[in-house]
Amino acid sequence: MQGILMKTPLIALFGAGLLLSGCATRESVEHAQATADSAKADAASAMTAAQRAQSAADAADSAARAAAAAAQNANDRLDHMPPPEAHHMMMRGHHRHHRHHRHHAMKATGEK
Repeated sequence: MQGILMKTPLIALFGAGLLLSGCATRESVEHAQATADSAKADAASAMTAAQRAQSAADAADSAARAAAAAAQNANDRLDHMPPPEAHHMMMRGHHRHHRHHRHHAMKATGEK
């Protein structure tokens, strides 16, 4: 009998410990749920930011492709232009021809 009386306070103490640990477990679960909810909200925010970043990257890629096409178009136009010397020679001939006509016009009117 004495053994049972000695064990009773231990059983009560053990039971109280279980009750208290049950409350702590409940609080832990609630805390874990709140943490999970917060993580879920953060993940949704990160997903939105990632989608915006992807859209910006797509727009930058499109602009880069358009710039590359414009540069290629400019290069193609330059490839089909005469060299600067030939253009200059053509223009010199044009100006010389223009002065020549003016010279004859001045002779015909008597101007100097």
